[in-house]
Amino acid sequence: MNRGLVKIWQLLFLLECIKNSMEAKYEFVMEDENIFTACTDEAPETLDIKGLFDFSNNTFDMNESGVTLSGNKTVIWDIQPSDRVELAASILYFDRGTWQPTTLNLKVKDFCKAMFDKNQLWYDAYSKHIINTAEIKEKCFRVKGAVIMLETYSVDFIMSTGFPLKNGRYTIRFRYTAFDANEVKRPNEICFEIKGVFNKLNK
Repeated sequence: MNRGLVKIWQLLFLLECIKNSMEAKYEFVMEDENIFTACTDEAPETLDIKGLFDFSNNTFDMNESGVTLSGNKTVIWDIQPSDRVELAASILYFDRGTWQPTTLNLKVKDFCKAMFDKNQLWYDAYSKHIINTAEIKEKCFRVKGAVIMLETYSVDFIMSTGFPLKNGRYTIRFRYTAFDANEVKRPNEICFEIKGVFNKLNK
């Protein structure tokens, strides 16, 4: 084998080992049994989680092990089935009375294509617990009236990061934006947050 190629493989292997040794796992413990809160300082036309789903048939129960979800929810976001849904997620840290941005940000250009991707952060905490998977793969959050059926489960949100997290309160902010077939942004964005703390897990 070519020596140069061997060195490249050795370098890649070393970088992967360094990456794995620097990464730490954290569990996000939510502070509110209702899970979701509205984003602050948003434009009047921006909707919160209640503009995305009707939770009338959902139950939320908080106990020592976390929040348990059951039932189903109905999509009420008024967009079109052909729209592209973009997700922007960010983690903010509460410091001296204000929410400060961190370097932990994520943008997914087509959330509906990635909704059931097992490699995504939300899969274990959400998507894998959807019962009517085939229907929601097609409808996603784009079809008003679509019913998302959930098995009863305890919400566990675990993430790995090479960015050390300080002790204290955090919020995970989710922003969903719809674009029509001409890539024109629809005004009724969805923005909501999940507040809590990150606990470092022992390896």
